[in-house]
Amino acid sequence: MENYAEKVVILTGACGGIGEVIAEAFAQAGARLGLCDIRTENLSRTADKCRQHGASVYSSDIDVSDEDPVRSFCETVSKTFGRIDCLINTVGIVDCPGDVQSLPLSMWNRTLAVNLTSAFLMAKYAVPHMKPHGGAILNIASVSGLANQEQEMVYSVTKAALLSLTRSEAIDLAKHGIRANAISPGSVETPLLEAAVNQNAERFGRTPEDQWHLWRSQYPTQRFTSPQEIAELALFLCSERAANITGANFTIDGGLMALLPER
Repeated sequence: MENYAEKVVILTGACGGIGEVIAEAFAQAGARLGLCDIRTENLSRTADKCRQHGASVYSSDIDVSDEDPVRSFCETVSKTFGRIDCLINTVGIVDCPGDVQSLPLSMWNRTLAVNLTSAFLMAKYAVPHMKPHGGAILNIASVSGLANQEQEMVYSVTKAALLSLTRSEAIDLAKHGIRANAISPGSVETPLLEAAVNQNAERFGRTPEDQWHLWRSQYPTQRFTSPQEIAELALFLCSERAANITGANFTIDGGLMALLPER
C-alpha cells in the first residue's frame, strides 16, 4: 500500500460510493483528510470511519459549486494541517436525462456547476496551497466523456469538459510540480448504479434484473468496476511512484471502450 503519512488530501463528494471508499483508502494509507460533501449526516459518518483508521480529519458540508465556501474550505484545511498535497474531485450528479430540445436550462446549468465548475473552483483555491511543494490533482471523470449515450447529453458534456480541464491543469501547473490526471470509470458498483438501473428499467419497461443483465453483458469482463479498484488506482496516481504521469486519463471499464459492437 502507498504511504501518505504527513500528506494532506482534500476530497469532494466524500459521501458518494466512490468518494467514501477513496477517503477510507487514503485514511488507511496515513493521509490527513479534508472532506467535503453537501450531505451533512453522511459526511459525519464518513469522517468518523476515516478517524477509526487513525486519520486526522477536517470536514465541511459545503456546496462545491459555490465559490466562497470552496475558498474558505481550502484555506481552513491548509491552516489546520499546514499544507495541501492532493486534490481529488469525485462529486457529480447523474440524474440529468434529456436531449438538446428537452433538457431544461436549469438542469443544464446545475449539472455543469456540480460536475465541472466545482472541479475548477477546488483547483483554483487548492493550488495556491500546493505550489510551495508540488502535489497532485485527480479528477474522477467517466467513459461518458469519451462516448455518448442517448438522452444523456449534459452528463457527457460535463465529463468531456472535465477531461479537457485535467489536461489544461497538467500543462499549466507542471512548472510548479503539480500533476493532474483523470480516471474514467464505466459502471461502478455503488448506490447510484442501483438507482440508475431501476430508473432505466422503468423507462424501458424491463425488470431490474433484466436491466442488470443487459448492462453487464455489454462489458467484455461481464462485470462492473468496484469502488475499491478505483481507490487503488487513485492511491497510485497521487503518489510519488507516478511522479512523471500527468495529463493522462485512465479508463477502468472492463474493456467497454475497446469494444466495437456487432453490426
